[in-house]
Amino acid sequence: MDALDELIQAHRARRGAAVEPPVRTDGAPIATVTDEGRPRPQAAVLIDIGVRHHLFRDEGGDPYASVIVGKRAAVLRIDGSEYRELLGREYYALTGKGANRNAVGDAVSTLTAKAKYDGPVEPVFLRAASIDAALVIDLGDDTGEAVIVTADGWRIGPAPVHFRRAGKASAMPRPVQAETHADFARLWRHVNVEPTDRVLVAAWLLAALRPTGPYPIMLLIGEQGTGKTSASRVLKRLTDPSLSLLRAPPRDVRDLLVAATNARVLALDNLSGANAELADSLCRLSTGGALAERRLYTNDEELLVEIQRPVILNGIDDPATRPDLADRCLHLLLPPLKTRQTERDLAQQFEADAPAIIGCLLNALVLAQRDHASINLHPLPRMADFAKWAAAGLPALGYTAGEFLDAYQRNRAELLETAIDASPVASALARFMDGRDQWTG
Repeated sequence: MDALDELIQAHRARRGAAVEPPVRTDGAPIATVTDEGRPRPQAAVLIDIGVRHHLFRDEGGDPYASVIVGKRAAVLRIDGSEYRELLGREYYALTGKGANRNAVGDAVSTLTAKAKYDGPVEPVFLRAASIDAALVIDLGDDTGEAVIVTADGWRIGPAPVHFRRAGKASAMPRPVQAETHADFARLWRHVNVEPTDRVLVAAWLLAALRPTGPYPIMLLIGEQGTGKTSASRVLKRLTDPSLSLLRAPPRDVRDLLVAATNARVLALDNLSGANAELADSLCRLSTGGALAERRLYTNDEELLVEIQRPVILNGIDDPATRPDLADRCLHLLLPPLKTRQTERDLAQQFEADAPAIIGCLLNALVLAQRDHASINLHPLPRMADFAKWAAAGLPALGYTAGEFLDAYQRNRAELLETAIDASPVASALARFMDGRDQWTG
């Protein structure tokens, strides 16, 4: 057993999770009739089915069940529709009959109480996790395997933590070992950005694969025909693929909260603008902060969710005109496409290139994991944690820390100019001060 295996075993032991997939299979066969030969209540049979699962609660108190689905241990919220459907399916397999809705509801209430009040506390993650000195990334496929990254390297193995899958999550490209950073250059076949901005895209990808933020917002701006939507899809596929890669802009904070709860990377397509409420909420997603909404069916209870997420925005017009939102963005103006390909050809090319691109990114994560705490950046820029993480890992992708800092500072200066141009007051002050060093009056 190597050091990483010992780390994973110790983590599982501390969290109270079994070394094998945490699913309870002990117990006598489930009875469907009483000793007198009468059918047992449906709710009682459903509860007996549910207690065979591994019931627990996360650190926020939400109830979960770990069940075997195919070859992997799936983590499902007990009060969610997927778990209700699973109970109904297992009941049908046992009795040959469907369970009525009230019985399922009664069983879910009891199993929720068992998970909350009798079950252990075990953390649940979405796509990416951090355990001690390792990063863990859920591959999202039917094997239940994950990529485990340490300062010594990365490998693929059984996921050592609970991962939930939501929002129609799908499998990431299965990575292959990349010997040189030249393989990372394949990315630019699929993401149309200026060569001077490529280091910023690489930095954003490294941040998006990290379990904790802060995360800069990737903002792709350009006229029609610059590949904004295609680039957004590729960045989403490399970090958090799903059957629905891009979302329409949310109508309110509740929609944004639901989207961020069910997606590790939030990609909003064709955003034409951001009002004050949306801009503030995106800022909180980027650097951390609670999103608040009134709890359903109550007048005075508030639902607070502390959440950080990588975000991708694209549009023709720049939506980041508010200084606080612009301050958190990597603003990339995309050039016109020189050549065009069909969606089918692009998809086939991406399938061929993605394993090596992911492999390069994992090599960079190893470097970032090893060096980010010790790397020195002077002066520290805005979002210093992101900057140190990116600067530490980028040499594995063919970029130096100096190239990244130059591009990052230049991008922030351009964003400031854009924000000034968008503000009538700031524009008037800039024109007034043109040719003056100071003014008093």
